Amino acid sequence: MGRKMKNAPVYFAVGQVQHNPLLNLSTFLPAIQERLRKAGYPGFKHSSSMQFTLSPAMASSENDQMPQPGLQKVDRYLFSDIWGKNGFLLQSNSLMFRTTEYDTFPEFLTRLELGLSILDEVVGGLSYFDRLGLRYLDAVAPRPGESVNAYLANEVTGLPAKISDATFAYAFAETSMLSEGIGQVISRTIIQAGVLGFPPDLGPDDLVINPRFKEISGEHAMIDTDGFSEGRHQFNLGLIREKLDSIHGLIDKCFHATVSDHGREQWNA
Repeated sequence: MGRKMKNAPVYFAVGQVQHNPLLNLSTFLPAIQERLRKAGYPGFKHSSSMQFTLSPAMASSENDQMPQPGLQKVDRYLFSDIWGKNGFLLQSNSLMFRTTEYDTFPEFLTRLELGLSILDEVVGGLSYFDRLGLRYLDAVAPRPGESVNAYLANEVTGLPAKISDATFAYAFAETSMLSEGIGQVISRTIIQAGVLGFPPDLGPDDLVINPRFKEISGEHAMIDTDGFSEGRHQFNLGLIREKLDSIHGLIDKCFHATVSDHGREQWNA
C-alpha cells in the first residue's frame, strides 16, 4: 500500500480522527453540509442508533455499587460524493473519511484533511484530538487454478495449508504490533469460502463497492489491517498528518509481511 499497485486489492479504507465532543453539533450541520456540498460531497443522510454504555454509580455508605448499564442515542451524519464512492461519517466526537476507490495514501489523506478543515472552521476551532486511526480491507482472490495460499505469507495461512484433505469453515490469524511513539497495528487475515464481506464492526453504509470486488465468490482471504494511536494533543492538522503518515508506514509494513511475492506480482500485473 506504499507504492501504487495497478490492481490494488484494497476495497475499503477508513481514516478517523477522534476529537473533543461537540454537544451542539446539530446547530452546525447546515454550514457543514453546505461546505461539503461545494467541496464535492452533496449526498447527505442522517441515522441514529442506540449504544450500550456503562455509567458510574453513586457509591452508597454500605458498599460500592457496580457501574450501571444504559443505552445512549448516537447520531451519525453521512456526506457522500455524487457516485457514492467516497464520503464522511460525522459524529459528535469524531470524523471519519471512507472510500471504496482507494488510490494513494497522499490523496486519501488530503481528502480526510479537507473534511477536518471544514469541521474545524465551522465550529470555531476544535480543541484537541485523542485518537487517530487508519483501517484497510484488502481482498485476496486467487486466479482460476490457483490457491489463495499462493498469495499469502505462510505465517497467516493456518491449518488448511497443512491439512489439505480436510474441510475447514475458515482460517483466522491475528497479530498485534506495537511501536513506541507511533501506535499499534492489529493485522487480521481471514480465509474462507463464499462472498466477500465486511467485519462485523465495519460496513460501507451507502457507499458503492467496486464491481470487481462484488464479483468475488469462493475461496478468498480478507486482510483487515487496523492501525491507531491514542493520546490527547492540541488540535493541529500538521501534527495529525505526521502521526497518520507514521501509522500508515506501520500498516504498509504489516501488509507486505502478510502477502507473498506472487501476490504482489499479480496485483502489479
